Amino acid sequence: MQQLVNAIIQFRNGLVYLLLLSCSIYLLQQQSAYHRSLIAKSGIVIGSRLNSMVSSGTTYLQLRELNDRLIKENKILLDQLLKTQNKFQVLDSLHFKAIPAQVIRNGFLNSYNYITIRGGQKQGILPEMGIVTAKGIVGVVQFVEKRYAQVISILNKDLQINAKLKNSNHFGSLVWSGKDASKMDLLDVPKTANVKEGDTIHTGGMSVIFPPDLPIGYVSSFYSESTSNFYDIEVTLFQDMTNLSTVYAIHYPQAEEINSVQKSTNE
Repeated sequence: MQQLVNAIIQFRNGLVYLLLLSCSIYLLQQQSAYHRSLIAKSGIVIGSRLNSMVSSGTTYLQLRELNDRLIKENKILLDQLLKTQNKFQVLDSLHFKAIPAQVIRNGFLNSYNYITIRGGQKQGILPEMGIVTAKGIVGVVQFVEKRYAQVISILNKDLQINAKLKNSNHFGSLVWSGKDASKMDLLDVPKTANVKEGDTIHTGGMSVIFPPDLPIGYVSSFYSESTSNFYDIEVTLFQDMTNLSTVYAIHYPQAEEINSVQKSTNE
């Protein structure tokens, strides 16, 4: 109690000033409609700003929790999508699942770009796993450590992805020209294919890296040389490759066995 009295005595001048100021504002509000309106507006502005500050602070504190929740929800949705897209496959055992990871470095300015992700052997990520987002494909795992992995970006001139036209199922090789990070080229699609601008491009599923029918982009233009039997198709990507955060490694349990069989066959 004595401390409270001492504090009042110490700050008495400030307290008296605040008391007189409050009385003045109250009297102005009572005597003038203009001042009442002005005070009310000021109260709304100050209250809104305080609420905004409190809301921003609360949101910031909850941001990590919300982000983790969204990652888990996206993983569940992606797992369901993978199951749905593969339920009509000939092999009943065909099953993919998603492993979330965080992008900590993303290259897109060079001709041969790589991505570093936080997620490695401890999370079940292995070499040659496909990396995707909810919007499209991102790359293929190249090297893996315990907690980190290096990914060959689809914006790498050394990488070729098997892709197809959704409407006609004609296949081709998806490559990057090294110019525009938002566009790739689908090559070797035969002229017998009915190609239109706006057609959707999906993964072809001719390997264990990417499941079939994952979205990639859409046809923005196409042409063919008169002496060629194939189209060169420009594909605008659904996924913005300059803006990557959470990605998912695609795990296919039978991948190692299939790769071993294919290697033996080639030898």
